[in-house]
Amino acid sequence: MTFTVTIAELSIFLAAIAFFILVIYLIPAIIQLRNTAKAVEDLSQRGKEAMEDISSLVKKLNGQAEDIGGVVKKVTDVGLKAAHLADIVVNQLKGPIITVTSIIAGIEFGLKHFKKKEGDKDVRK
Repeated sequence: MTFTVTIAELSIFLAAIAFFILVIYLIPAIIQLRNTAKAVEDLSQRGKEAMEDISSLVKKLNGQAEDIGGVVKKVTDVGLKAAHLADIVVNQLKGPIITVTSIIAGIEFGLKHFKKKEGDKDVRK
């Protein structure tokens, strides 16, 4: 029993063996490519979750920043009202204080002058 093989059959056989070896070598690469795609998908999912967390955090911070802005506005308003109140109090008290101080200064000057004149009368006698 002898087998005769033509060159065309031999080349087809060698091409099939080469293709089989190529498929065997590509199997680990395909498996690695599938694992890489799965890892990228997981990373993408984690990225989406992180973006949602960051988005909710930013919303909370914006709300608190608005609250702080309101507090600062209220403090500013109170400060301005306190300054205005101080001006009103000073203006209301300025007139009476000046009048009372003037009366006290006049009485004091008059008493000193009166004492001085009484002292001069005693010396002359």
